[in-house]
Amino acid sequence: MTEFAIHGVALDKTTEMPLVVLRASTPDMFIGIQVGPSEASSIIVELEGVQPPRPLTHDLLSQMFTRHGFTLEHVEVYGQLEDRFLSRLHYTRGFKKFTMETRPSDALALAIRLEAPIFVDESCIPSLAFLRNDSNGSRTDFLYLENQQINSPIL
Repeated sequence: MTEFAIHGVALDKTTEMPLVVLRASTPDMFIGIQVGPSEASSIIVELEGVQPPRPLTHDLLSQMFTRHGFTLEHVEVYGQLEDRFLSRLHYTRGFKKFTMETRPSDALALAIRLEAPIFVDESCIPSLAFLRNDSNGSRTDFLYLENQQINSPIL
């Protein structure tokens, strides 16, 4: 397993779908996980520190974790089934350990809120390789990148 952190959110021009860009703890290794527009918005809201007037779904779940004594130990992207990636939450309450299958988008939205590490199995990395072409034929537009707002349309 390799540890990653959320680097930003990008829009893939080919599929017109958002990607959560993850950066490995070793420099120059980036991967992208495709997410839905609402999950991308939820992640951007948290990265930007925006407080919506009412909590979003991921905010409610993170509040439940905290209020009821659960700790999100880490998020794991561990495999692929057809064109979808598999992930799970690893969490504890006291000395009890739990795992729960979840969509990668939801796992990432919770990890950012609960400050949990994100691990990706090495077998998944080649399929998730993220290449950003900075020439005129750019494959992505960044919507949010490492605490810097980018002048692109919001999802």
